[in-house]
Amino acid sequence: MEKLVTVLGAGAWGTAFANLLAENGYNVILWAHEEEVVKNINEKSINEIFLPGIKLNSKITATSDLQKALTNSKWIFEVIPVKFLRNVLNQSKPYFNQDQTWVILSKGIEQETLFLPSQIIEDVFGPIKNKATISGPNFARDFAIKSYTATTVASNKCEIAQKLQTILSNHYFRPYLSSDLIGVQAGGAIKNLLALSLGILKGAGYSDNTIAFVLTRGLNEMSLIAEYFGGKKETIYGLSGLGDLVLTSFGKSSRNQDIGILIGEGKPLDEILKNISAIPEGINTAVSVKQIIEKNNLNLPICLGTYKMIFEKQPIEDFLKFIMSKPLTTECQ
Repeated sequence: MEKLVTVLGAGAWGTAFANLLAENGYNVILWAHEEEVVKNINEKSINEIFLPGIKLNSKITATSDLQKALTNSKWIFEVIPVKFLRNVLNQSKPYFNQDQTWVILSKGIEQETLFLPSQIIEDVFGPIKNKATISGPNFARDFAIKSYTATTVASNKCEIAQKLQTILSNHYFRPYLSSDLIGVQAGGAIKNLLALSLGILKGAGYSDNTIAFVLTRGLNEMSLIAEYFGGKKETIYGLSGLGDLVLTSFGKSSRNQDIGILIGEGKPLDEILKNISAIPEGINTAVSVKQIIEKNNLNLPICLGTYKMIFEKQPIEDFLKFIMSKPLTTECQ
């Protein structure tokens, strides 16, 4: 059973990650919500819906049965969009046990509860002895074609992080270790929101000076949110914060950036969302972060302004003028 692992979620990232585990010698049960995906993987070793064109390792077996997916595995890698995570966890509850190690690959903040993924999991299952998270500048397709890639692995227990590093490492994938489970998740959530903001500026034709300004000040707001959740500010300046922010804000495969560009060009959000299969996490995270700001009276003008541009149609120029009008600090004293 040591060589049997489970991946919950067969989107592009879940499928690519399952393929890594299989190529590293593990038998992988890949749980998918869609029966068409299950059939496609088991019969053709490909996920034509979410990761077309990538041949998958034969050690991957797909299923839509959570009991089958969870019963015999000690390592559970969950890659469920945060919007659907609680529902899947509630269905998984009968098959949870404390011998399992849950590894979080979801990125986002649940609306209303304002929980990070690890907090959602413990809200459903209760305290978990063994948990970890993986987050970094990792596009699924680049990863699947074996581009040199690095990520952050964080856990509440050093031995779990070290074991994960052993499980995941190979010639093209390098995990770096952290003990900041919360800070790593916070960075992975907020980078999507900031990528939307920068995409809006690009779509509206603002200069590189303006984009660099908002990116840098946005990184500072990311660190403040990490501290709000109880994470470490310095974590944000690593792969799971700055690295992921740069990739998501400037990478060619960034859905959050693409949506932001369309908004900046003046296209209505409702119209944009009609033409895509899945809502990018940044849209959902913008709503959650606005709730956090208002509930705790936090000073995060870029995060709040991004929400207003997306959902309240605030003019982009008003967003920038508001940022520029914030009082100057006396940090040099």
